[in-house]
Amino acid sequence: MHEINSHLIKLVKDMGLELHFVDMERSGIYFAEEKAIFISNQLLDGNSDFEISHELAHCIEKHEEFSALYHATNYSRQKLEFEANRIAIDILLFIWCNEYDFEKEHLNAVKFMEYYRIPSNLESCVRETMSNYG
Repeated sequence: MHEINSHLIKLVKDMGLELHFVDMERSGIYFAEEKAIFISNQLLDGNSDFEISHELAHCIEKHEEFSALYHATNYSRQKLEFEANRIAIDILLFIWCNEYDFEKEHLNAVKFMEYYRIPSNLESCVRETMSNYG
């Protein structure tokens, strides 16, 4: 079982949210009304930090205000999901660099993505974020 990053847990709590691991099919979901993030307990065996950060990003960006848009078209849903992924990468990169005291020139996108189990289709986003970091 992977331990959730303590800085990430603090961020969730500082935002006034609860974090719950539950038995569900989807990997995670943010419920604004309950002020809670629900993560699939299937992720407990690996690193769930990316999924937690992704759902936290929905909260940060107040995506619940765009619920109708989210469900209106596939394009609008993908746009909001990509925004949440980008912010999740920002959050984790900040934690990664501060925990391990990495300098920008020593960042390794592949190791970062493997550690946080970031989907490979987000590699260009990770690399762009790293190039703009600091």
